[in-house]
Amino acid sequence: MPVGSRRRRVQDDDTDGEDQRPRQRRNRDGSFHDGDRDDTAQDEGDTMDMEATPDEQLAKKLVRYALSCDFARTPIRRDGIKERVLGDQGRAFRRVLEIAQTYLRQVFGMELRELPVREKHSLEEKRKAVRSQSQPKTSTGVYILVSTLPPAYRSAAIIPPSRIPSADAEAAYVAFYTMVITVIMLNGGELSDAKLRRYLHRLNAEDNVGAEPTEDVLKRMLSHGYITKHVQRDETSQAHDSGENTTWYVGPRGQEEVGVEGATGMIRAVWGPQDERGGEELEKKISASFGRAVAREADGEADGAGGEEPS
Repeated sequence: MPVGSRRRRVQDDDTDGEDQRPRQRRNRDGSFHDGDRDDTAQDEGDTMDMEATPDEQLAKKLVRYALSCDFARTPIRRDGIKERVLGDQGRAFRRVLEIAQTYLRQVFGMELRELPVREKHSLEEKRKAVRSQSQPKTSTGVYILVSTLPPAYRSAAIIPPSRIPSADAEAAYVAFYTMVITVIMLNGGELSDAKLRRYLHRLNAEDNVGAEPTEDVLKRMLSHGYITKHVQRDETSQAHDSGENTTWYVGPRGQEEVGVEGATGMIRAVWGPQDERGGEELEKKISASFGRAVAREADGEADGAGGEEPS
């Protein structure tokens, strides 16, 4: 091979090497590297947090706290918000809550809603309230997250059950507490323990709900606030906790998450009509069972569908 050709080839190889080395450095130092993109995004997020006002920063912290509590169905208490979110800024609660509500509605389609005051069911509780002569409590300071999405977007196909502990277990739990709440409402808002056990026996759920013992599921429903119970002590009996003296009620969370709308929806889904006549009969029975609550629900739907009045 001629010497000149070999020299030209060596020079070409050296030129290629010189061209490759700067390109490799540009790839390492350029802005198209994935790690640099992540760093840039993080820097932008830090900059946005620095530009946010103190109330907005606290509101974002409140949103994270609310989502973590809702994941475990833990009630979001005002005292917990002040302790874990606000710190020494307790007086900013209202301002921070309003900003957090805006974030929740616009981003997550949810909002924080205060649970209703627990009703006094027993005669003893009512007598204590009268003797105390104190003003009735109107605020609980306990919140839960509820959906603000239109009903058309709340179907199981769009919002499936949580995968924790599993989708089947979560679906079974939701179905079970909805059923129990519906049965209590159909019995005038209270249900004796004996009647509840008879209903569970008909559903083949007196021992287990899915893979869990029924008693454990009922205890979980009590702790989550879906139901409450009152045990009437019988002084003439030696039994300390007789099932005949236990009465079940709908809890604050059950009233808010399920309520009349959820109960009537379950009835329509289970005993849905096969024809128009059957639908009319079913609606008559629902109206007779729930009374004024169904009328208020119908009025609310009519008001929402009516739109603005013509000027």
